[in-house]
Amino acid sequence: MNHSCAPTAIVDVTKWEVRAATTIPKGSPVTFFYPSTEWEMAQPFKCNCGAKECLESISGAKDIPRHVLRKYQLNQHIKQILYDSEESHRADVNGS
Repeated sequence: MNHSCAPTAIVDVTKWEVRAATTIPKGSPVTFFYPSTEWEMAQPFKCNCGAKECLESISGAKDIPRHVLRKYQLNQHIKQILYDSEESHRADVNGS
């Protein structure tokens, strides 16, 4: 399944399922947002998905601003990493 910054599907690795994110017209490709399952990618790539909101470079969720990631359905392990990193940052700021 190919990547798109405007995905037609959601890959849920916890439930081992693929769900439509939108109505997928017959003959259209089924795509998903790679950073929804990948924190860091071994082989980052230049995106050419053609979506108006294309991020242009895909290297994993760790390199995407949090406000952008909030627009996507993320897998639980990615959400947990984000939560843990935010908690760690709060602790550093508060001197804990």
